[in-house]
Amino acid sequence: MKILNLHSVGNLVYEDRKIPEPGEQEVLLKVMACGICSSDESRVMETGTYHFPTVPGHEFAGQVVKLGPGCDPALLNRRASVFPLLPCFRCEACRRKSYATCSDYKYFGSRNDGAFAEYLVVPAWNLNLLDDSVPYTTGALSEPSAVAHHAVVMGGVKDRDRVLVIGTGTIGLLIAAFCQMKGADVYVAGRRKESLDYAASFGFSTIDVSEITDRVHTITDGVRMDVTFEAVGSNQSLSDAIMSTRAGGTVVAMGNPKGDEALPKDVYWKILRWQLKVQGTWNSAFRAEGDDWKEVAEIMKSGAFPFERLITRKYLLSEGDEAFRFLQDKSVHKSRLMFVMHEEADRLKQERAERA
Repeated sequence: MKILNLHSVGNLVYEDRKIPEPGEQEVLLKVMACGICSSDESRVMETGTYHFPTVPGHEFAGQVVKLGPGCDPALLNRRASVFPLLPCFRCEACRRKSYATCSDYKYFGSRNDGAFAEYLVVPAWNLNLLDDSVPYTTGALSEPSAVAHHAVVMGGVKDRDRVLVIGTGTIGLLIAAFCQMKGADVYVAGRRKESLDYAASFGFSTIDVSEITDRVHTITDGVRMDVTFEAVGSNQSLSDAIMSTRAGGTVVAMGNPKGDEALPKDVYWKILRWQLKVQGTWNSAFRAEGDDWKEVAEIMKSGAFPFERLITRKYLLSEGDEAFRFLQDKSVHKSRLMFVMHEEADRLKQERAERA
């Protein structure tokens, strides 16, 4: 099989590896699609993974093609996405089924080899089964979708809430979509016109962050938003989120910061004075009460949101260098890039031939 293997920062190599064999309670997944996350960009081009070499990739879907001992025979040939966190099952958090807060977890694509590969062995426990009507490329968006869905749950969004999402990336748009499904009045804030136009194409109202204070004041008659999501990971966006939220409201912090976060005294004071609830989240609930992955699978089956429109470009696994060059080009608006393999790769080649 073919893989993209990160040997050192910036050195992502397209190479061969033997197809692995599934062990006890494991399955062999024929990977059909794997998203390229901003965290993958950071790992591949800047920080590296926890060890070298590592195969990146944690947003993926495929077909179960082989079962290890002890697996349910009904899993064979099923379509599935994969919860990429591998819990220890021993710590206090795992005993509460709060697997995202496991104190000794592993993770596909960073601590363990991931899905920039044609095949991957995964525990059957980590499978999130998908309806056969769901495209593999849509299924590969399960992980960011589950993260976004969990953020909405953590924010307690309800019908008629006024909601602000700061951030126009894939997860920000998914948060906006799931809030809208709950009946909220949703606004998406961003910096670039292209990004705001893209958000508007999904039917979201938009705000330029340079005008965020005045716009929020006007929209809410000075009351401010019920729930604000910070989906960027910067000092300014966190400050904007706090200042945009009404007294007694909720700020959900889930943007991935690249440096230290520090708040001006006057902004921090607003958390106290306005009695804001600040809720952090980074992952999702899986195989527990309020399973975000099952909820997302049902939404994908229903067709309630055009997930495929979030995919800016698809690439063959052999085009890793090209994909990451495009990912680093900040002059072009993009949402999700995605590697496709096997039949999905054949489909991409056919589409390219028809466009030529």
